Amino acid sequence: MIWILRILNLILFLLTFWFFFTNPQNLKIIFIAIALLFFSSAIRKAIILALDSIRGKFWVLLSLTSIFFSIAVYSELDAIHIFARIYLLLCLSFMLFGLIRQGLILKGLRLIIWLLGALISIVLSILFFQILPNKDLTSFLYLFIIALNAVVLLANLLIYLGSDLGMRWLLGFVGFSFLIIGDPIYLSDDHNLAYFIWCFPYLFLNLMAHIEE
Repeated sequence: MIWILRILNLILFLLTFWFFFTNPQNLKIIFIAIALLFFSSAIRKAIILALDSIRGKFWVLLSLTSIFFSIAVYSELDAIHIFARIYLLLCLSFMLFGLIRQGLILKGLRLIIWLLGALISIVLSILFFQILPNKDLTSFLYLFIIALNAVVLLANLLIYLGSDLGMRWLLGFVGFSFLIIGDPIYLSDDHNLAYFIWCFPYLFLNLMAHIEE
């Protein structure tokens, strides 16, 4: 089963580049296919981890992001895009608060790195906003919410870094970096390039989900 999922992810990875260079108008379809593959992979992961564990619950919650983002990409409605990003923020916050309840908090150098990362995320969101052609409330919400996602995701990564799960969260962090890059491009009305870049978060999350426990 796991090898089928891995092969499908590889095929979709190759198709992402194929469609980008030959038929970029259909990148929406590839994005949705990758997201739905993540949905099935994440549910499988949650069942393996046990649905009553914090990691199992997190994977169930995270699986639903694929549905919300697919609807957002298909409909191109700003309200759904923003909702999907808020929901992602809630998922990442759920995991972070779960770790804090277990006594796992950022201290020392990791806390300093997180504070610097949070500052950089906020500054970048402001810079991206300044170069956008349309500086409206919708654009501000896109960039502000995705900056908060980056801050919370970095906190999770730094807590896990050095443990057995550290490399997995690093994969997730790299993946979601493409979401951060894609948002200002989407807001600049280059939708095909944004869809191409947005494919990579779920490609990376699929890799994360396909690592055996």
